[in-house]
Amino acid sequence: MAQKKIKINGVEIFQPDEDLSWDFETTYTPDSNRAQNGIGHFTEMFTVQSFGYTASHVPVAEWAKMSQMIIGRKFDLYCFNPHFGRWMSHRCYVGKGTLNIKSLEAGQERYSSISFSMVDVNTLESYQ
Repeated sequence: MAQKKIKINGVEIFQPDEDLSWDFETTYTPDSNRAQNGIGHFTEMFTVQSFGYTASHVPVAEWAKMSQMIIGRKFDLYCFNPHFGRWMSHRCYVGKGTLNIKSLEAGQERYSSISFSMVDVNTLESYQ
């Protein structure tokens, strides 16, 4: 079977260097804390997940295609989700990213690196 590819809005994108990183963060109620004896009293509210994209030597045209799909808008990300152990789609947004220019020489336009996180609009709990 052929390797599945990461897609944004159904379009295969320039694939990351290795893979997407996966992060999650659980939000707790304001009264959640640790007592002086060290025992925690926590009330979970929800967990959000994000997928980190890092690629190097990205052609200018590839980033132009990707950036127009993700900056300032919500989009569909198709990728492998380690929490569920399968390829699936997520509705995401990007809040911040970085880009470093490698070359703007005619015919060799490339970025040395691009990095950003795609945050799922939905909570992990909403998939269950």
